[in-house]
Amino acid sequence: MTVGTMLAQRAERANLGAQADRVLQVLAQMPQFASYASGREVAERAGVNVSTVVRTAQQLQFEGWSDLRQALRAEYLDSLVTTNPERPESTEAAAQMLRQDVANLAAVSSAANVTAIKSVADAMKAARRIVLITSGSGAGPAQVLSHLASVYGYDIRLSAGSATSQAIHVSHLDERDCVIVINVWRLTSTLRGLTRLARERGATIAVLTDLHSSPLNTYADHVVITPIEGIYVTPSLTAMVAVVQAILAELESSDARFSAGRIEQAWDTLGLMDDQA
Repeated sequence: MTVGTMLAQRAERANLGAQADRVLQVLAQMPQFASYASGREVAERAGVNVSTVVRTAQQLQFEGWSDLRQALRAEYLDSLVTTNPERPESTEAAAQMLRQDVANLAAVSSAANVTAIKSVADAMKAARRIVLITSGSGAGPAQVLSHLASVYGYDIRLSAGSATSQAIHVSHLDERDCVIVINVWRLTSTLRGLTRLARERGATIAVLTDLHSSPLNTYADHVVITPIEGIYVTPSLTAMVAVVQAILAELESSDARFSAGRIEQAWDTLGLMDDQA
């Protein structure tokens, strides 16, 4: 039995509300995280308060969150050994990580996220300029979006350096511009302050985050919730990069293809590529 199956069976016998359903979604989509997280951490990712997590556990016939977490951990560890007695799955780290990324990609493909991704792309198309602010691991997906969007002809700047430099970039914005904020795992006070400043400057703000209850969401016009569940202590950026690729797919147009072709011509003229026969 998987964590998701166990929760579904328990939920069938309970009368759960919308907030409890959000808790269940987090537990089912992030079983490794749920197996060791505190009630507060689960509440943050579900966008509810801690008491809702406790009530949800009780509605599922557990004494409280600790009791439910112990059951989740047992199911999760059992699933790492095998989900089918006749077809055991590999317990090697690489195989586990690939399976987890498949689950993350399935979770990020929700209808709400697809709608938000389209809205982010529309905001980028309408903007005079785009500033992408991030920190830490967020620099990876941010670099992909910044580079390829610039190839498509968009005026986009990646701002992932010092806080003073980031403040300069944001201070130049106004209501004609768009800011994309990518936050992975823990939120820095700098990133929160920059997002608030961009809001005050009137820019359209899009946030890519793994937290339903991220403080950044209060400043955002568009929010994409992206799971970052890994198998160890570090997050997985696969789903975040997939969201970036989905935004780029929405940006594709005849103008974008023309811009990309012109850039390739410039590369060839300068002899930058070493792949020509």
